[in-house]
Amino acid sequence: MIMQKTDQNQDFEPFFNMGKGLRKEKIIQFVIILAMLMLTTILNIFLENFIQPSSLVFVYLVPAIAGAINFGTWASILSFTAGFLIFDFIFVKPYYSLHISNPQDVYNVTVYFIVAVLITYLINVVHRQNLFLKGRLDRVSLLEDMSKDLLLLTPMEQTYSINNITFSLRTAVFSQLGQITLRYTKMILDVPALVFFREDDGSLKVWAKSSVDLAITEEDKAAATWTLDNGEVSGAGTYTYPDTQFYFIPMKSIEGIIGVIGINYNSKELFPEQRRLLGTISNLITIVAAMWMSLKAERQ
Repeated sequence: MIMQKTDQNQDFEPFFNMGKGLRKEKIIQFVIILAMLMLTTILNIFLENFIQPSSLVFVYLVPAIAGAINFGTWASILSFTAGFLIFDFIFVKPYYSLHISNPQDVYNVTVYFIVAVLITYLINVVHRQNLFLKGRLDRVSLLEDMSKDLLLLTPMEQTYSINNITFSLRTAVFSQLGQITLRYTKMILDVPALVFFREDDGSLKVWAKSSVDLAITEEDKAAATWTLDNGEVSGAGTYTYPDTQFYFIPMKSIEGIIGVIGINYNSKELFPEQRRLLGTISNLITIVAAMWMSLKAERQ
């Protein structure tokens, strides 16, 4: 019992540490925003002698823009709202109150809020586009790395011929293909997965599993076999064998279905980009595995 409690505390400790780290980061960001507002206010006190006071509200857009770029929407909203309150309290008559009597001040404040909201929205759009492009670049890099691994794995035209493809060599290659599939599938979805390849008699054999203890039920095997026979997805989230724990993806080649990838995930919860990446991984593995299978068939 004591060991179990100790393990549980160790499991929760990183979570609490992460929460403390996030809180500390937010506090630092909040302090930086306050510092920017203070500096802007000091600058406005100096500029008040040279610029019409009613226009000083627009200077508070600077910390709002800086907050939006570096910390996000919440920082921008906090900055331009606090900037308005400081401006209204210090620079607008009657001083040291939140009352605005001058129509020019009302107009400037209205324009200030409209501009602040538009700038925050545009910065958020740019942030989302940057994240989208970064995600695309990461996915392209993932597929590029996978292609390199497959090229290094199978220089068939340089090293192997039909006559020297032994059973042990084929076993090693298909085991490595299975491991490569699991490695790159895990980069898309960090869930248990397994890889089947078709045997000579048409049956399926598990060549790689993400965990030695990963259990496969008879219903899982039936779903995987159905995917092999029909060339369609099945399993969790589909209309075929929906009660199974795995989502099965066929590996299609010109000669037919050569294998199946199973991931322990509901297919309904997959994003379109994840579906495309899983399909691409399946296609790359299929190309290599199909070449080895065709060489073995020629040898036989």
